[in-house]
Amino acid sequence: MLAPLLAGLLFGAATIGLLRITGMDRDRATGPILLSAIALFYPVFAVENGTGREIALHGAIALAFLAAAVIGHRFGLMLVAIAMIGHGLFDIAVHAVPNGPAPRWWGPFCLGVDVVLGAWLLVARPWRKAG
Repeated sequence: MLAPLLAGLLFGAATIGLLRITGMDRDRATGPILLSAIALFYPVFAVENGTGREIALHGAIALAFLAAAVIGHRFGLMLVAIAMIGHGLFDIAVHAVPNGPAPRWWGPFCLGVDVVLGAWLLVARPWRKAG
């Protein structure tokens, strides 16, 4: 599963490049919006492939990440960065489950995206740059 991981790293880096080129990285809401969008993929996969129980489980997990996005936006964006990296770890954990709702390549791909974006938010703190 090296190719999906490398693709995720590349897409994460491309996302950062586009955010920087457009100046969208300067907005406080960028990280929370990214985390919110990323959190919703597993409920979508569960709706497509899972049972009602899986939909409820992945919906609840997504709500936890959405809460981290909202709380992080309000009280400290470092929480958003940490939650983004945490979502990447979650992706790998779900990938290890034999009958997870996502395609088999999704876990490594999303790990790459999440870790790159989370590390960027954690280290670069783009929202602190002057507009």
